[in-house]
Amino acid sequence: MIVSVHLPKTAGNSLKEALKREFKDRLLLDYDDWAGYRSAESDARTAANAVAMRSRRDELLGSFDAIHGHFIADKYVGLFPDTRFVAFFRDPFQQTVSQYLFLLRIPQAREHPAVRILHDEKMTLQDFIIWEATKNPQTQCMGTVAVEDLAMAGIVEEYPRSTRLFQAIFGRALASDIFENVNSVRPEVGYPIDAELQRLITIHRAADIDVYRRAKDLFMRQAGRRGV
Repeated sequence: MIVSVHLPKTAGNSLKEALKREFKDRLLLDYDDWAGYRSAESDARTAANAVAMRSRRDELLGSFDAIHGHFIADKYVGLFPDTRFVAFFRDPFQQTVSQYLFLLRIPQAREHPAVRILHDEKMTLQDFIIWEATKNPQTQCMGTVAVEDLAMAGIVEEYPRSTRLFQAIFGRALASDIFENVNSVRPEVGYPIDAELQRLITIHRAADIDVYRRAKDLFMRQAGRRGV
């Protein structure tokens, strides 16, 4: 089973559409958790959903070849005879700004606690960066699965090359020309990061900075071995 962990704001919706095109009804989408947001409420939801999903083990094995969604990778650890984890990672400085602006754009999605709290408290970007509940979301979603244990690491900044690596590893083609949920006003060169933002993100996203560095190293090794 290919298990693709959609880390927040790492081209996961584009990847979702590419996976749907390739796997069709053999793809299960799992978006019921509040992954990337930690609270007693979200932890309880995560635990209950994990129990429910594990009760469907035989059904999942018979009906699906791949799973993709917002969840902590541990949800599927040890569930199948052969689980091959995949995740795409993004530069944490860009990911942090992108996630904040995304949450600002969806005030109507108040069923998600992160959206509701961010808007009710009128959080600034600086407030969001230091908010404990959303710190290091890429690391949060990996759970206990080490980057080095991934069957494949993709890099958002190398998205077309990452889709070719997916095909080289799994023998399944992914379209690289699908771009979903992209901020239409984002500068082509990326969001500007001034010195103060860089300082805050360096402090409060240190784990994600480390995970991203390790993911890039793995991506380069995997791509190099397969001539991608």
